[in-house]
Order: sequence, then structure tokens, then C-alpha cells
Amino acid sequence: MNVYVGTKILKAQPMNLGDYNKHRGWDIPADEDPEKEGYLVQYSDDYQSWSPKDVFEAAYRLVSADEIK
Repeated sequence: MNVYVGTKILKAQPMNLGDYNKHRGWDIPADEDPEKEGYLVQYSDDYQSWSPKDVFEAAYRLVSADEIK
């Protein structure tokens, strides 16, 4: 299998899993921790998802708007 490195620009804000489920209008499953830390992520096509904090912070770095041109 080949190895790839991807690059994407996205918007994100800290949001726990419980608040993400409220944002989406979903009930939190009984086996999920609503206090689990993570990020609401919005991609360039406006698709939104949630990412656990450790996964997000291992993959993305904050940049200033001046760096994106």
C-alpha cells in the first residue's frame, strides 16, 4: 500500500461531544461520554463533523489568517 500526506484548510472550535450532539439535534447515545473534549470541524464545503481533542490536535495546527493567501 502507498503512503500519502494530505493537507486541508478547515475551521474548528472546541466543543465537547454532548454539545456537538445538541448542535446536530441528536440524542447522545447512552454509551457515549457527553463531556468528552473535542472540536466541531467545518470543512471548505461546509460539511461539519466532530473530532476528539487528541486526534484533532495531533493532525492540525492553528494558523493566522495572514498565513492563508
